[in-house]
Amino acid sequence: MAERRRFAVALTYVLPAGEYTRVEVNGRSVVDPQSFQFVDSSPVQPLGLVNSIHTGMEEAAGIIFFVLIIGGTFGILTTTGAIEALIVTLSRKLKNQEKWLIPIMMFFFAMGGSLMGMAEETIPYIAVMIPLAVALGFDVITGAAIVLVGASVGFTSAIMNPFTVGVAQGIAELPTFSGAGFRIGVFAVMYLVSVGFVYRYAMKVKRDRSLGFFGGFEGTNADELLRSDVVLTTRHKWILICFLINFLVLAFQFGDGISNIFIPTSGYFMAGLALAGIPWSRWMKWILPLIVAQYAIAVVAVVVAQLIGYGPF
Repeated sequence: MAERRRFAVALTYVLPAGEYTRVEVNGRSVVDPQSFQFVDSSPVQPLGLVNSIHTGMEEAAGIIFFVLIIGGTFGILTTTGAIEALIVTLSRKLKNQEKWLIPIMMFFFAMGGSLMGMAEETIPYIAVMIPLAVALGFDVITGAAIVLVGASVGFTSAIMNPFTVGVAQGIAELPTFSGAGFRIGVFAVMYLVSVGFVYRYAMKVKRDRSLGFFGGFEGTNADELLRSDVVLTTRHKWILICFLINFLVLAFQFGDGISNIFIPTSGYFMAGLALAGIPWSRWMKWILPLIVAQYAIAVVAVVVAQLIGYGPF
């Protein structure tokens, strides 16, 4: 972190300075995209590096506390065991319904990524999904993809991701989580394409196991993981209902999640692959077509958003 700050300071002595002017639109201050102009450079002084930390925290206090509160809320929800109980219960019910396992479980993780910014939090559930997928005739890649690709779809379309959309819109002075309709449409397209990709692969493996990757999970018994002591209680149900109610007083933006399931610097992604025992090169070979498709969807979505004047104004 310190190295990056020093690097940023050094760039102020090299890069030319410029600025946009802001104009009032419907009572809000917004950037005029045609107003960019170069200005005299004012490099950050050595002591400015130290001062900028608390100055930035003061200016961005609203965003910082917003992220802390959302993160804390999700931490409390996780501690109650409600999410684990829901996932295990769903997996148990879908154990003998392999055709529905992929779309339903991917939808669950996609919603978690889209509404709560789930990423690192998905890692423990890979250990649940892989044995279940193998027991149903699929392979390790299928089990890992249900979690990783599912969460990535939601994180990317970001209907209401507080850690990306919420922060970005706060910086841009846009109404928080505005523009939900367009993002919901993108979410639907991303979800359908991704489910189709994973489902098609899973069915190929089910027909011919020689096409799959099993690592050390060959012959794993899913019953050992879907243990009977994890039960979705009435208390868990009320906790989940109360949590979901929070998403109803709010609207929902694009995030940056596509790269999170293929770049080796993505912490939760690499941890997930390590847990699954999947080599990064094997994963890349498998997921590359989906990555290309998702980026194509994202490009089209951005172009359409520009053409229709997407935004709250």
